Amino acid sequence: MNHPVLQSSSALPAPSARERAAIQSDRAQTELRHGRPLVIVGSAPDAALLLVSTVETLTAERLGWLLAAAAANGVEPRLLLTAERLRALGCMQASTARAMRVATPWTLERLQQLAAVSPGAADGSLLDDPQAAGAPMEAAIGLAKRARLIPALLTLELPGAVLPALQAARVLAWYEADAAAAPAVDLPRLLRVSDAQVPIAVHEDCQLVLFREIDGDVEHVAILVGTPRPDQPVPVRLHSSCLTGDLLGSLRCDCGDQLRRAIDHLAEVGGVLLYLSQEGRGTGLANKLRAYRLQDGGLDTIEADRHLGFRGDERDFGIAVAMLRALGIERITLLTNNPSKITALRRGGIEVAGRLPLIAPVNRHNSRYLRTKRERAGHLHPDDEQVKSPPGGADLLVFTRGILSGPGSAL
Repeated sequence: MNHPVLQSSSALPAPSARERAAIQSDRAQTELRHGRPLVIVGSAPDAALLLVSTVETLTAERLGWLLAAAAANGVEPRLLLTAERLRALGCMQASTARAMRVATPWTLERLQQLAAVSPGAADGSLLDDPQAAGAPMEAAIGLAKRARLIPALLTLELPGAVLPALQAARVLAWYEADAAAAPAVDLPRLLRVSDAQVPIAVHEDCQLVLFREIDGDVEHVAILVGTPRPDQPVPVRLHSSCLTGDLLGSLRCDCGDQLRRAIDHLAEVGGVLLYLSQEGRGTGLANKLRAYRLQDGGLDTIEADRHLGFRGDERDFGIAVAMLRALGIERITLLTNNPSKITALRRGGIEVAGRLPLIAPVNRHNSRYLRTKRERAGHLHPDDEQVKSPPGGADLLVFTRGILSGPGSAL
């Protein structure tokens, strides 16, 4: 028997506005990651089309195709860069993203150096005639970041009449109107996919719960260790994934030390560790490795991320709020030195009743990194006894001197 929505004489039901936005976002990120151009269609009836391609995944062949498209339509290509990257190139007045004219010749090597894809010094004097980035350009930057690509794109503004030709060339269209029509959401939507008991070395009573973002392909894991006391706030650690520190024991950061100390503490008292897929403070592993090279050249960890065109921290801790809600946890003690995590959880309605510092050992490889986190990112010193709340909220008390094993960091 034929299903009514599949009969040739029947119209298919239209997806919801949220679903349309999610579909086009996922497909757009895939196109950019594979080096294929994307056309952004503005919501205004007379808006020009914006053809974009990320510099990181650009090839010589695709660059030639884009330059030919520009010449055929009498338009000038521009290089879209974030304010952070522009300041790194010497444009100190830049406060927002801008599309820049680039001195000819347009070569792949020149573009990738200007975008910080390739190592080596870039000549900021090759850029001029800054053009403020409108909503379509900001959308393109956001898509590149979500795809874990360096946020630098080659752009062409084309007349709307070219859209059929672009579609015939199999260029995917991203519609600003579909994105604007999607309802605003306070938190990422999650699907609890699977769970299992996984005995670990420090505690045999351990359960892993995997969550997948409904509007993306990112997965996060909640690690439930032991049984916390029901009359006390649940001890919780938000831990952003760090392949180099967590798996390899890298000495460049304190991530692995904090992960192990947190798990050891949770084994004693019971609690939850949320293992978040946020490598490199949300920039991705490839960009974290690029940042390491820049740090070897003298930049600190925040300067390195900004040099690549990112903010000092690209993470969204709303995912942790959504995971805690899904687990039925509303009142916690947070194992952290990072006040941004406390703020994000409180804004999401999680009661953070206390903070437990995590103190990691200092070595010659991570001392500058730890100092930068405290002095420039606002991370707390073990002696900082309270964190001020927004008006109307109770101050957060630090009720212990912290979790410490080995030579402790005062950073």
